[in-house]
Amino acid sequence: MTAAINTRLALFGIGMFAALSGSSHAASYAEYLFGEKFEAHIREMVADGITRKDAGYIAYAALARGSYELCGDHLFPKSLAYGSYLQSLKETSLPQPVVDRHMRAFENIMKAEFQNERELMRYCGSRP
Repeated sequence: MTAAINTRLALFGIGMFAALSGSSHAASYAEYLFGEKFEAHIREMVADGITRKDAGYIAYAALARGSYELCGDHLFPKSLAYGSYLQSLKETSLPQPVVDRHMRAFENIMKAEFQNERELMRYCGSRP
């Protein structure tokens, strides 16, 4: 990912989790869970002709929407999640069906990590 997109994802993760728990541990936890898997899908998107920048925006939008859907207002306010999601989608130059297909892939990556209730609670900031 470009430095700007990496910074944006990092700030989103840090802001989201700092508001939740007041610790940097949670931000590193999100990076640990999704970093490699998101990056692998981004590489696949780039191999299919999607720019790295567009791929990063779609990943960011999926993180915002997926986190809200998994955790609800407990993680961060809906207005923040929705605003982050919309802003990321505005930045892409791809047709909506392409965006939707790849967003589902990123969200499936997130959902696959949370088959274990303890992991989901840990991500959302609840104590198991």
